[in-house]
Amino acid sequence: MKTYQNEYVQVQVDCSVHLLQQRWTGIPDSENFRDASLAILALAKRHQVMRWEIDIQQLRLFNPMDLHWFIEHWLPQSNSGLLQKAKIAIILKDTNQFSKLGTDMLIRASMAVNPNLSCRYFLAGEDSDDWLRSSFK
Repeated sequence: MKTYQNEYVQVQVDCSVHLLQQRWTGIPDSENFRDASLAILALAKRHQVMRWEIDIQQLRLFNPMDLHWFIEHWLPQSNSGLLQKAKIAIILKDTNQFSKLGTDMLIRASMAVNPNLSCRYFLAGEDSDDWLRSSFK
């Protein structure tokens, strides 16, 4: 079931395991990136998400101004109302993917705000799904 979609992202939530899945494509413009990010945050809070899968295999890159906005505005909002312990799986097309640079910056900033996060990169969705659905350690 798709719970949110625009031309750059599809988002699904599996409430039974508190899993939110995002699949990004193309080069999101600022309005769509920010609207989607805020919608994703609202879904995560509403469903007490503990597991995030962010698929950026088809994402070409993030706008640096949007990355700055994410760190300065989205992260502080996420810190209140989200569970402190969470797993984040990021699915890449390959390890040299250019969009990984922006994702690395977001993950480092997220972990600075919440050091209880666990994050891993994957090249296959099945591997990320296994890791996300495993118990927290």
